[in-house]
Amino acid sequence: MCITLLLLLTIPVPAASFSTPTKKIALITGGNKGVGKEIARRIGTEPDFTAVIASRNVDLGRKAANELVSHGQQEGCQCDAVALPVPLDLTDTVSISNAARYVEKEYGVVDVLVNNAAICFNDPTLYGKVEYTPFEKQAGITIRTNFFGTLEVTQSFLPLLKKSSSPRIINVASAAGRLSILRSQSLMEEFTSEELTIPHLCTLMNQFVSHVEDGSHTAKGWPNTCYGVSKLGIIALTRILARQHPEMMVNSVDPGYCKTDQNDHRGVLDPADGAYTPYLLALMETGGEEGEEEEEVVSGLHFYEEAEMPWSYQ
Repeated sequence: MCITLLLLLTIPVPAASFSTPTKKIALITGGNKGVGKEIARRIGTEPDFTAVIASRNVDLGRKAANELVSHGQQEGCQCDAVALPVPLDLTDTVSISNAARYVEKEYGVVDVLVNNAAICFNDPTLYGKVEYTPFEKQAGITIRTNFFGTLEVTQSFLPLLKKSSSPRIINVASAAGRLSILRSQSLMEEFTSEELTIPHLCTLMNQFVSHVEDGSHTAKGWPNTCYGVSKLGIIALTRILARQHPEMMVNSVDPGYCKTDQNDHRGVLDPADGAYTPYLLALMETGGEEGEEEEEVVSGLHFYEEAEMPWSYQ
């Protein structure tokens, strides 16, 4: 049965102010722009939440948070958005550890982790931001950032998520990571196996990089998309984490082809629209009212446009 988020969502009655001392903490990586910023805007406008923006550049994160707060005031509503005063770079282990330590000291808990930050070589120069990067060199950068960086962030914040009464992880994925990009039945079976573990998934991701670098990837059933494979890995990781942590809601979401820096604003959707489904997943209640039968935790699924989407996209 396909799950529709709007049917499951229970939004609390707004409080009169943001003075509640027990506000939930939502950490959004790459929250300084694009879809990540819009996720922070939507979540931060909820009275029971503080949206914490994590970004590589502290100044850009602070600017985004200030803009969200200022815009909320102009619109007559409050947006509780703050920026981490320390950088969080998916390729920098030290920065990830420092960010986790800061959040632990400042908040003591993370209720929602939105893994949004990523890199995509839609253009070999990232539209003039870096030197020309040939395909065989894109694989290592992309997989190290999007997959291994996201994995390390998740593992670093798991202890804080476990302190939440209703923890959830929302992994921003993409239709580029659909199963059909794989041209090998054996690879497809490995990625979809209920026995797949994180170590074996890491091995598969490293194999892709190696096969791209030696030019054998297409012969071995891999596609010609580094970003797609990185998001394929994210969806697989989501399913593993959901099995390992049944007490958490762990889901992946496709925001759609949004107009962002990642594609030189050539997308077809507004980032605010792409942020809507992650926002719903952040707010969705996991249990019924007192005396009612507890609802099943929605976890290990992939979503697109507020509804469950099969990994095959069929």
